Amino acid sequence: MKRSPQTDQRAAVAAELERVVASPVFGGSARQIRLLRFLVGEALAGRGAELRASLLATRVFERPEGFDSVEDSIVRVEMSKLRRALERYYAASPAATVRIELPRGRYAPIFVTGPAAADPAQPSVAPRPSMDSQPAEGPGPTSPRAGSIPDSAGGPVVAILAFTSIAAASTASNAAAPQSEPLELGSTGTRRCTVARGLTDRLGDLFVRAPRVRVLSRAATLDEAEARGARYVVEGCVRLVPGALRVAVKLHDTTRGIQVWGRTFDRVDVEDRLFAVEDEIAREITTLLVTLPLGVVHAIESEERSVHAPRSAYDVLLRFPRWLATFDPDLQAELADHCARFLHLDPDDGALLAYSAFFQVLSSWTAAGRDYDLRLAEGRARRAVALEPKLANAHQVLAFVLLEAGDGVGALAEAEIALRLGGPLMLTGFLLALVGEWERGTAILRKHQGWTKRYPGAVHHALALDACRRGDYAAALVEAEAIAPLHLAWGALDRAVALARLGRLAAARAAARELAAILPQVARDPRAVVRRMTADQALACDLVEALALAGLG
Repeated sequence: MKRSPQTDQRAAVAAELERVVASPVFGGSARQIRLLRFLVGEALAGRGAELRASLLATRVFERPEGFDSVEDSIVRVEMSKLRRALERYYAASPAATVRIELPRGRYAPIFVTGPAAADPAQPSVAPRPSMDSQPAEGPGPTSPRAGSIPDSAGGPVVAILAFTSIAAASTASNAAAPQSEPLELGSTGTRRCTVARGLTDRLGDLFVRAPRVRVLSRAATLDEAEARGARYVVEGCVRLVPGALRVAVKLHDTTRGIQVWGRTFDRVDVEDRLFAVEDEIAREITTLLVTLPLGVVHAIESEERSVHAPRSAYDVLLRFPRWLATFDPDLQAELADHCARFLHLDPDDGALLAYSAFFQVLSSWTAAGRDYDLRLAEGRARRAVALEPKLANAHQVLAFVLLEAGDGVGALAEAEIALRLGGPLMLTGFLLALVGEWERGTAILRKHQGWTKRYPGAVHHALALDACRRGDYAAALVEAEAIAPLHLAWGALDRAVALARLGRLAAARAAARELAAILPQVARDPRAVVRRMTADQALACDLVEALALAGLG
């Protein structure tokens, strides 16, 4: 009797399963083998769509009924281990005619026949969703409410669970657990629920504006978010008492089954400004988690993706922090090549256009990039704004370009747009300071420094110039010495100015020689170089005078 193609496929998958579990990759791991056998068996029986964390917990890992995936992460951890083990196995067996794969965010395996997948070292360009686009439909959604988002080289998938509203514990009863309270119109409970809903909605609005971040909508639980394709899940709770608000936020990495970040945001005197406080906290969370290139989510992705050559434009964007930390000329050349290569593949990538323009502007302050044509940077920045008018990064970069060109008014206008849109607040603060909004700009910079230790040393340039403007040259020298990258002209320039004003002329002249080695133009026309840095004319004159004391001009 002739066998059906379905029977042949099941037999091929079963044979492949035996080869996989017998391989050294699994090393006789009973737990991993049991999990893989169960998943494949359920999928071949047509029950793949019914696989859930709770089912795996009870049937494979012998957990009791009522399993809570928040308290017990065994399913997420073991699924992640199994996924990596399969990747290692097929990396060593590229000629396999049948492959068992576990797409991220799904419990049901898929069976791929035919040639091995395309060479992952080759760049791929995935279509970029608009901010109004719906999540892509994936096969076998685990929730009737929406489909899953497939894993993509284009960027991470994030879910925001509805923030919960928690009543303060009763001090009279010394209760340890949060207490519920009846909600009445205008009550604290009503306002607390309103803030919780408002924060959830506002975060969704801000997250979808972040370049390369896909936001999964309407996920009710961590398990559902993971099953529908979200690697990162944000959850939070709100406590409100008269005059004070506390918002606790956590970020989970479902691939590793761990909490990777958490922070508490406290505010006082909030009664008459709840909406403003809600917006302020949502912006801080967005900046810390998903803002390119320093957000926590991107930092995790960067650590994992940096081991291989860029496969997407997003991989290129993740390489910017490393270069910003050192301004190393070899990294600079590598990054320039990657930008050119992926822009050739997709010349309408607004985010990459913006960052490549930013790269060119900053590179022009290094020896390796001092001959870059800034007109090309302006063209890319303007095109980025035209393509992505709601992308804060594009307006920030255009502000930089305009400042370099001497258009302080235009630079300020673009910086103000970027501030309204959100985006990397530290960069916006940096720009506001250089265009003359010193108090506002440095306040944003210092606030951001308090949030995170992961920021480029180059931001101290704006703080050094502000100290020079105020005549505090000792403070200016401290800030200048914090500009760690030796290849960036700003550090040498700021040190030359501060040292000259402090009367330490020998040291000032040594710093000036360092500066001239990076930017020879400064020896011929220091005023032209200084004009590129700031729209504050009084400060520019002071800097030129100080450079003259250091032997330049």
